Amino acid sequence: MSDDNDKKPKIEPGTGHTLQSFLVGEHVYLRTVQEGDEKWAASWRQGFIRRSVSATESWIEDDLKDEDELLLLIVRKRDDRVVGSLKRDSWKHSTWYSGYIDPLFGEQGDHWLGEAYCLALQWTVDEQHGVIASVERVGADKPIILEKLASIGCRISSTFRESHRVGDTFIDWHFVHYLNKDWVKTLGDPFEDEKPRSGTGEPRPVIAPVQVDGDKLPLNAVRVGPRVYLRPLQKADAAKLVEWSRRETEPFWSSGRDVVTQTAVERWFEKLGEDEPQAWVRFAVCLRENDEFIGAVGVDGIDYDHRCGESESEFHNVEYRSKGYGTEAKHLLFDYAFNTLGLHSLQSWVMYSNTRSAAALRKQGYKDVGIEPWLVRRAGAFENFGTYELLADEWRAMPRATVEEAGDLAG
Repeated sequence: MSDDNDKKPKIEPGTGHTLQSFLVGEHVYLRTVQEGDEKWAASWRQGFIRRSVSATESWIEDDLKDEDELLLLIVRKRDDRVVGSLKRDSWKHSTWYSGYIDPLFGEQGDHWLGEAYCLALQWTVDEQHGVIASVERVGADKPIILEKLASIGCRISSTFRESHRVGDTFIDWHFVHYLNKDWVKTLGDPFEDEKPRSGTGEPRPVIAPVQVDGDKLPLNAVRVGPRVYLRPLQKADAAKLVEWSRRETEPFWSSGRDVVTQTAVERWFEKLGEDEPQAWVRFAVCLRENDEFIGAVGVDGIDYDHRCGESESEFHNVEYRSKGYGTEAKHLLFDYAFNTLGLHSLQSWVMYSNTRSAAALRKQGYKDVGIEPWLVRRAGAFENFGTYELLADEWRAMPRATVEEAGDLAG
């Protein structure tokens, strides 16, 4: 009886792309991961830590099938050698690609990665009729990739300053988008939409943590401010969050009212702490006067390699909005993010129509860095988000408020 391997078609080196009718470019083609790709692991397994062939083989056999995103390998046409990879993530109608190319290939690798991005974006939007597809992060030191993306009509929407680490330095990185031309004809060009503004846009002095007598330190606190403190979320907080989500009054907070189960929220709180290190660090915001849980703040999508993440906050309890508690809690979070986690920059995304939150970010020291077009559906159309960034050094250079000034400055 012949072995199963004998039944597989014999593929001559450099002819692998002939088995495909799409995702084939001039120099590279894209395909899914298959048995035997572990031998090229150093060239395509994303991340700074290199895995052994045996560890990658085990990952392909056991863990890859559980991954939510699609993983495509970048393969050189002339000899079918794997040289890199693309990850695809989707949310609602948006698709994001992040790529990795073996740095040992130098500029030649940048040409291949740029070509791979173009294949994936055009497939997603032009062939699969996607609304928008994006490349998450292209460093300012990669002009070859940016030029290739521009050649098919991609545009840079946001430039995050010093958010990409190269050795001991930090450089800018770009968000790049490829829009569906038919949707642009129907809805107009989102890049021409004016970003609405409210408030002065001037940053205010930082409400810094305060020193507390040991006997009066709130239980499990990680940062203490004049009026609020931060502590890890706990199962008992889930009941309040579920109650508030059903009574939401505005469309901006988690996209309005929602029905969630307490068990699901409790499990979510537990999962946040399971990663090591945590990719999402989130804290309960509590009043110092009575320990009441009034909201939450955190840093999501933490990239410890590039030392950046996305700040977020939710004050479901409407009684404590627009009274300065959120600003105070955010500055406590910044102190933790920059001085404990050692992050270099924080990013934030805010819906265009949510001018109040955008104004709050500017008061906290964030700078406008661009837009995220068509991120959500709202009011019969797609709505843009503004993008913002706060650098650790800029935050540290901001003046500090006295305890007496903190209440007035926060509001």
